[in-house]
Amino acid sequence: MPAIIGVTSGDAFRERSAEGVPNRPHAALKQDYLDAVAGAGAIPIVIAPEATPAADEVVSRIDGLMLVGGVDVHPANYGEEVLNASVTPGPERDALELALLQAAFRRDLPVLAICRGHQVLNVARGGTLWQDLPSQLPAGLRHSQRGDPHSPGHEIRIADGSLLHRIVGFNLLATNSFHHQAIRALGQGLRPTAWSSDDLVEAVEDPSRRFVLGIQWHPEEMLDAAPHRALFASFVEAAEEKAGESTR
Repeated sequence: MPAIIGVTSGDAFRERSAEGVPNRPHAALKQDYLDAVAGAGAIPIVIAPEATPAADEVVSRIDGLMLVGGVDVHPANYGEEVLNASVTPGPERDALELALLQAAFRRDLPVLAICRGHQVLNVARGGTLWQDLPSQLPAGLRHSQRGDPHSPGHEIRIADGSLLHRIVGFNLLATNSFHHQAIRALGQGLRPTAWSSDDLVEAVEDPSRRFVLGIQWHPEEMLDAAPHRALFASFVEAAEEKAGESTR
Protein backbone atom coordinates (compact mmCIF):
# COMPACT_ATOMS: atom_id res chain seq x y z
CA MET A 1 0.00 0.00 0.00
CA PRO A 2 1.57 3.35 -0.99
CA ALA A 3 2.23 5.90 1.75
CA ILE A 4 -0.35 8.66 2.16
CA ILE A 5 1.13 12.16 2.27
CA GLY A 6 -0.92 15.06 3.61
CA VAL A 7 -0.13 18.27 1.70
CA THR A 8 -1.37 21.55 3.13
CA SER A 9 -3.48 23.56 0.72
CA GLY A 10 -2.16 26.74 -0.79
CA ASP A 11 -3.62 30.19 -0.44
CA ALA A 12 -7.20 31.24 -1.01
CA PHE A 13 -7.95 33.50 -3.95
CA ARG A 14 -10.96 34.85 -5.80
CA GLU A 15 -11.57 33.94 -9.39
CA ARG A 16 -11.90 36.79 -11.87
CA SER A 17 -15.57 37.24 -12.49
CA ALA A 18 -17.12 36.85 -15.91
CA GLU A 19 -19.79 39.34 -16.88
CA GLY A 20 -22.76 38.82 -14.62
CA VAL A 21 -21.01 36.10 -12.57
CA PRO A 22 -19.88 36.99 -9.04
CA ASN A 23 -16.37 36.31 -7.77
CA ARG A 24 -16.04 32.89 -6.19
CA PRO A 25 -13.43 31.92 -3.59
CA HIS A 26 -10.97 29.14 -4.38
CA ALA A 27 -8.26 27.33 -2.46
CA ALA A 28 -5.22 26.89 -4.69
CA LEU A 29 -2.42 24.33 -4.63
CA LYS A 30 0.31 24.16 -7.24
CA GLN A 31 0.14 20.89 -9.18
CA ASP A 32 3.93 20.46 -9.01
CA TYR A 33 3.72 19.56 -5.31
CA LEU A 34 1.24 16.76 -5.97
CA ASP A 35 3.21 15.51 -8.97
CA ALA A 36 6.43 15.39 -6.92
CA VAL A 37 4.79 13.26 -4.20
CA ALA A 38 3.05 10.98 -6.69
CA GLY A 39 6.25 10.66 -8.72
CA ALA A 40 8.01 9.37 -5.61
CA GLY A 41 5.38 6.62 -5.28
CA ALA A 42 3.05 8.05 -2.63
CA ILE A 43 -0.56 9.20 -2.63
CA PRO A 44 -0.98 12.94 -1.96
CA ILE A 45 -4.10 14.25 -0.24
CA VAL A 46 -4.81 17.96 0.22
CA ILE A 47 -5.52 19.30 3.72
CA ALA A 48 -7.59 22.50 3.84
CA PRO A 49 -7.68 25.05 6.71
CA GLU A 50 -11.13 23.76 7.66
CA ALA A 51 -9.32 20.71 9.05
CA THR A 52 -7.59 22.73 11.79
CA PRO A 53 -9.88 21.65 14.67
CA ALA A 54 -9.32 18.00 13.71
CA ALA A 55 -5.53 18.19 13.23
CA ASP A 56 -4.83 15.17 15.45
CA GLU A 57 -7.39 13.06 13.64
CA VAL A 58 -6.03 14.11 10.24
CA VAL A 59 -2.46 13.28 11.21
CA SER A 60 -3.55 9.87 12.50
CA ARG A 61 -4.69 9.04 8.95
CA ILE A 62 -1.55 10.01 7.03
CA ASP A 63 2.01 8.68 6.88
CA GLY A 64 3.84 11.93 6.15
CA LEU A 65 3.16 15.68 6.25
CA MET A 66 4.34 18.17 3.62
CA LEU A 67 4.04 21.92 4.16
CA VAL A 68 4.28 24.02 1.00
CA GLY A 69 5.03 27.58 -0.09
CA GLY A 70 2.70 30.56 -0.03
CA VAL A 71 1.90 33.72 1.88
CA ASP A 72 3.90 35.00 4.84
CA VAL A 73 3.79 33.65 8.38
CA HIS A 74 2.08 36.17 10.64
CA PRO A 75 4.72 37.72 12.94
CA ALA A 76 2.27 37.54 15.86
CA ASN A 77 3.20 33.85 15.98
CA TYR A 78 6.69 34.83 17.15
CA GLY A 79 5.82 37.92 19.20
CA GLU A 80 6.26 40.68 16.62
CA GLU A 81 4.05 43.16 14.79
CA VAL A 82 3.82 43.38 10.99
CA LEU A 83 6.92 45.22 9.78
CA ASN A 84 5.68 46.80 6.55
CA ALA A 85 3.23 46.48 3.67
CA SER A 86 5.32 43.79 1.96
CA VAL A 87 4.39 41.32 4.72
CA THR A 88 1.19 39.55 3.67
CA PRO A 89 0.20 37.05 6.38
CA GLY A 90 -2.08 34.04 6.06
CA PRO A 91 -3.46 33.43 9.58
CA GLU A 92 -5.76 30.57 8.54
CA ARG A 93 -2.84 28.67 7.04
CA ASP A 94 -0.72 29.46 10.09
CA ALA A 95 -3.35 27.93 12.37
CA LEU A 96 -3.66 24.82 10.20
CA GLU A 97 0.03 24.18 9.74
CA LEU A 98 1.04 24.89 13.33
CA ALA A 99 -1.66 22.50 14.57
CA LEU A 100 -0.66 19.81 12.08
CA LEU A 101 3.01 20.14 13.00
CA GLN A 102 2.35 19.72 16.71
CA ALA A 103 0.26 16.62 15.98
CA ALA A 104 2.99 15.31 13.65
CA PHE A 105 5.67 15.81 16.32
CA ARG A 106 3.59 13.83 18.82
CA ARG A 107 3.43 10.90 16.38
CA ASP A 108 7.00 11.21 15.05
CA LEU A 109 5.51 11.61 11.57
CA PRO A 110 7.93 12.38 8.70
CA VAL A 111 7.78 16.09 7.79
CA LEU A 112 9.04 17.85 4.67
CA ALA A 113 8.61 21.62 4.90
CA ILE A 114 9.16 23.71 1.76
CA CYS A 115 9.79 27.49 1.60
CA ARG A 116 7.01 28.98 3.74
CA GLY A 117 6.74 25.54 5.35
CA HIS A 118 10.42 25.75 6.36
CA GLN A 119 9.63 29.04 8.10
CA VAL A 120 6.49 27.66 9.79
CA LEU A 121 8.53 24.71 11.07
CA ASN A 122 10.99 27.11 12.69
CA VAL A 123 8.21 29.19 14.26
CA ALA A 124 6.49 26.02 15.55
CA ARG A 125 9.68 25.33 17.53
CA GLY A 126 9.76 28.84 19.03
CA GLY A 127 12.04 30.46 16.45
CA THR A 128 11.67 33.83 14.70
CA LEU A 129 11.90 35.12 11.13
CA TRP A 130 13.32 37.97 9.17
CA GLN A 131 10.04 39.51 8.02
CA ASP A 132 11.35 41.26 4.90
CA LEU A 133 14.88 40.59 3.71
CA PRO A 134 15.15 43.54 1.27
CA SER A 135 14.46 46.06 4.05
CA GLN A 136 16.07 44.25 6.99
CA LEU A 137 19.16 42.81 5.24
CA PRO A 138 19.55 45.02 2.16
CA ALA A 139 23.18 43.99 1.59
CA GLY A 140 22.27 40.31 1.18
CA LEU A 141 21.57 38.25 -1.91
CA ARG A 142 18.45 38.68 -3.98
CA HIS A 143 16.40 35.79 -2.60
CA SER A 144 13.37 36.34 -4.80
CA GLN A 145 14.66 35.52 -8.26
CA ARG A 146 13.07 36.65 -11.48
CA GLY A 147 12.41 34.48 -14.47
CA ASP A 148 12.31 30.72 -14.89
CA PRO A 149 11.42 28.94 -11.60
CA HIS A 150 13.06 25.76 -12.93
CA SER A 151 16.46 27.45 -13.06
CA PRO A 152 18.73 28.03 -10.04
CA GLY A 153 18.98 31.43 -8.40
CA HIS A 154 22.02 30.74 -6.22
CA GLU A 155 24.04 27.96 -4.58
CA ILE A 156 23.80 26.70 -1.02
CA ARG A 157 26.47 24.96 1.03
CA ILE A 158 25.43 21.85 2.93
CA ALA A 159 26.82 20.49 6.20
CA ASP A 160 28.69 17.18 6.12
CA GLY A 161 26.89 14.36 7.90
CA SER A 162 23.49 16.03 7.78
CA LEU A 163 20.31 14.35 6.59
CA LEU A 164 20.26 16.77 3.66
CA HIS A 165 23.83 15.87 2.70
CA ARG A 166 23.04 12.16 2.83
CA ILE A 167 20.03 12.71 0.56
CA VAL A 168 21.53 14.94 -2.14
CA GLY A 169 25.14 13.70 -1.94
CA PHE A 170 26.77 17.12 -2.39
CA ASN A 171 28.24 19.92 -0.28
CA LEU A 172 27.15 22.53 -2.84
CA LEU A 173 23.76 22.56 -4.52
CA ALA A 174 22.19 24.98 -7.01
CA THR A 175 18.69 25.95 -5.90
CA ASN A 176 15.97 28.31 -6.99
CA SER A 177 14.85 31.05 -4.60
CA PHE A 178 11.44 32.71 -4.16
CA HIS A 179 11.14 34.21 -0.69
CA HIS A 180 11.48 37.48 1.17
CA GLN A 181 11.25 36.01 4.68
CA ALA A 182 13.81 33.68 6.29
CA ILE A 183 14.86 32.09 9.56
CA ARG A 184 16.30 34.56 12.04
CA ALA A 185 16.51 32.94 15.52
CA LEU A 186 16.58 29.15 15.26
CA GLY A 187 13.78 27.10 16.80
CA GLN A 188 14.38 24.67 19.64
CA GLY A 189 15.77 21.28 18.63
CA LEU A 190 16.42 22.31 15.03
CA ARG A 191 19.86 22.06 13.47
CA PRO A 192 20.83 24.35 10.57
CA THR A 193 22.31 22.27 7.76
CA ALA A 194 22.55 24.56 4.72
CA TRP A 195 23.30 28.22 4.10
CA SER A 196 23.37 30.70 1.23
CA SER A 197 26.49 32.77 0.58
CA ASP A 198 25.06 35.60 2.75
CA ASP A 199 24.65 33.08 5.60
CA LEU A 200 20.88 32.77 5.63
CA VAL A 201 19.72 29.37 6.85
CA GLU A 202 18.51 27.40 3.82
CA ALA A 203 17.77 24.08 5.54
CA VAL A 204 17.03 22.78 9.03
CA GLU A 205 16.44 19.34 10.45
CA ASP A 206 15.71 17.68 13.78
CA PRO A 207 18.27 14.89 14.30
CA SER A 208 16.19 13.42 17.14
CA ARG A 209 13.29 12.62 14.80
CA ARG A 210 12.68 10.02 12.12
CA PHE A 211 12.56 12.64 9.31
CA VAL A 212 11.99 16.36 9.90
CA LEU A 213 13.49 18.52 7.16
CA GLY A 214 12.84 22.15 6.26
CA ILE A 215 14.20 23.62 3.02
CA GLN A 216 13.95 27.21 1.85
CA TRP A 217 13.85 26.54 -1.91
CA HIS A 218 11.32 24.84 -4.21
CA PRO A 219 12.56 21.38 -5.26
CA GLU A 220 9.19 20.59 -6.87
CA GLU A 221 10.15 23.10 -9.57
CA MET A 222 13.53 21.41 -10.20
CA LEU A 223 12.64 17.74 -10.64
CA ASP A 224 14.83 17.45 -13.73
CA ALA A 225 17.80 17.42 -11.32
CA ALA A 226 18.38 14.18 -9.38
CA PRO A 227 19.26 15.82 -6.02
CA HIS A 228 15.90 17.59 -5.91
CA ARG A 229 13.98 14.43 -6.84
CA ALA A 230 15.89 12.62 -4.10
CA LEU A 231 14.35 14.89 -1.47
CA PHE A 232 10.87 13.59 -2.27
CA ALA A 233 12.07 10.00 -2.64
CA SER A 234 13.72 10.05 0.80
CA PHE A 235 10.70 11.70 2.41
CA VAL A 236 8.33 9.14 0.90
CA GLU A 237 10.65 6.31 1.98
CA ALA A 238 10.45 7.56 5.57
CA ALA A 239 6.67 7.78 5.26
CA GLU A 240 6.54 4.21 3.98
CA GLU A 241 8.51 3.07 6.99
CA LYS A 242 6.07 4.91 9.25
CA ALA A 243 3.14 3.33 7.40
CA GLY A 244 4.64 -0.09 8.03
CA GLU A 245 4.43 0.56 11.77
CA SER A 246 0.94 2.06 11.66
CA THR A 247 -2.36 0.44 12.57
CA ARG A 248 -4.46 3.02 10.74
